[in-house]
Amino acid sequence: MSLLDALLLDPHRINVWIAYRTDGVKGSGTQSDPYDGHTAALFDARMSELATNTCVHLGPGTFQTAGYADGLAAWQAKSGLKLVGSGIDVTTLQLANGTGSSYRFYVVGHALTSTPVDFVEVSDLTVDCNLGSLNGATSTAGAVRLMGNHCRVVRVKVKNWGNMSTGTEGFVIAMLTGDPSQGVNGVTNCGVEECIAVDPHGSAAGKVTVLHCGGKEDATSATEAFGLGPYIRNCFVDCGQTTDFSKEFRGLSMAWCKGGVVEGNQVHNTKFGGPYQAATGARDLVVRNNVYRNVFRGPYWNVDSQGVQQLLVEGNSVDLAAGAGGTDYAIELKASGTPYVHGNVLIRDNRIRYVDGGSGSANGIRVQNAHSLFVRENVLDVAPAQPEDPLSNQDCESAAYFGNKTPGGVLLQGYNENNSKRYDELETEAEDALVLALFNRR
Repeated sequence: MSLLDALLLDPHRINVWIAYRTDGVKGSGTQSDPYDGHTAALFDARMSELATNTCVHLGPGTFQTAGYADGLAAWQAKSGLKLVGSGIDVTTLQLANGTGSSYRFYVVGHALTSTPVDFVEVSDLTVDCNLGSLNGATSTAGAVRLMGNHCRVVRVKVKNWGNMSTGTEGFVIAMLTGDPSQGVNGVTNCGVEECIAVDPHGSAAGKVTVLHCGGKEDATSATEAFGLGPYIRNCFVDCGQTTDFSKEFRGLSMAWCKGGVVEGNQVHNTKFGGPYQAATGARDLVVRNNVYRNVFRGPYWNVDSQGVQQLLVEGNSVDLAAGAGGTDYAIELKASGTPYVHGNVLIRDNRIRYVDGGSGSANGIRVQNAHSLFVRENVLDVAPAQPEDPLSNQDCESAAYFGNKTPGGVLLQGYNENNSKRYDELETEAEDALVLALFNRR
């Protein structure tokens, strides 16, 4: 790539500084004389005035903002915006919006139009979603929602997120891979990296997806976009659900993508570890090297039309909560209706057990309606109610199991729910051959 090409892709930025000033001086926006942003009105006014391709440096302190909601915007992110804090818990952006109506609020967001907002980055700060400041009966409080090429959120901590009603679903950090209703059929290289999401607000009612790449809030299986290369990497999520899992918190979500990657994340004390998908699918997705601790379910898909066409689930560690029941699986793909909703599925080298080596009744790995399924070399330390439950499938065109074992080395055979039979593999065939040989010697 030439220098000219690089400049056209990511043009030269304007640098602006905003500080929490109490000296009564408006400031000029330079490093030595930053703009004053010590009130929400001042901060929002400065952000609204910015040109595209502006890098905003925020000083230490807590900056309040009325944020963004569709139909109610104090300010909007513009293409090329870089919003850089002085460090996590050094700089805080706090939502402060007392509207009496019900909206999905984000501290950083923009309107979804036919033109994506590209090259936006939010980094090195804390976002206080401050759900308690909202008066709307069904409002939600999230941190970031962006739709654009090469957009990312990195080294951001989020707290006090949630929604006011169980009937409204919310996102905390949402990187949208497209919006077919606006003619945006896929963006490239958007994602979340090295972020921390903890401490949901005490009044949060549930149905919140914490880290999401995919469709917008009301996306359904009737429409689909194909974002290229979205990612959720090296993030930490703790929803604080140690024993009470009545609230439907979902750690990770990835859909509407080609070449999507979910890797190296830790999800603790969360009902659905994820990626959690209950409406929309993905074309090509890798879920690897994630740690799920004290969850009802890890990776989970329940989609009846789009499905997941190419899926690799490998190297994950799933510690199931003691309260998880017989219908909960560490890894599960569900689908009904049209045959073979899911495509080619490979699940390998995962470790599944109950949290802290305890006991429970939750299950291992189950797949429905896949065109081809290969499950190999997983280690499962679970004790489900039915002996066939650790590894099972239903309505799959072809399926194979190899080398799945307990920690003690006992082979676990796959189970076909359609014909109530277990799958043979090399080890069982060798045992059968030995028995036959012994009979022949007699």
